[in-house]
Amino acid sequence: MRIMGKNRNPPRAMDRDQPPARSWGGRRRWIIAAAVMAVGLALGAGAWSMRSAAAPAAAAKGERPTLNPNRFFGAARDAYAVAAKNPALLAQLHCYCGCDKEIGHQNLLDCYRDEHGGHCPVCTGEALEASKLADEGLPVDQIRRVLRDHYAQGN
Repeated sequence: MRIMGKNRNPPRAMDRDQPPARSWGGRRRWIIAAAVMAVGLALGAGAWSMRSAAAPAAAAKGERPTLNPNRFFGAARDAYAVAAKNPALLAQLHCYCGCDKEIGHQNLLDCYRDEHGGHCPVCTGEALEASKLADEGLPVDQIRRVLRDHYAQGN
């Protein structure tokens, strides 16, 4: 019997021989920690598997995929989405920002295989304009001409 936090009954002989019962407090902490770790691992695995829609097709062809558009914001996200949706178009277009000389890009698609396209307004403008022109039905050679006229100052 407990009265104000004190045990008034002396322990019985049987109670003295048994180890004290474990409290649920310690066990509950371990269960919560395990649950938090499981959720963290699941979120990490989900983030790891997030890739662009072009990744499987590009990997099958031996090409590097474009980066996931969800890593970017605004017009850059839209440009990365264009690259993921229509890599064949961007692979046929020259980039006029100078990245071919500076970092070795061979075409506009290369700008979206790394983070360069996310901070370059020329690359973003070219990709978005090329997509718009392609949606209007212009052939690639005319798209090339329009982009050259608009972006090729000294390049």
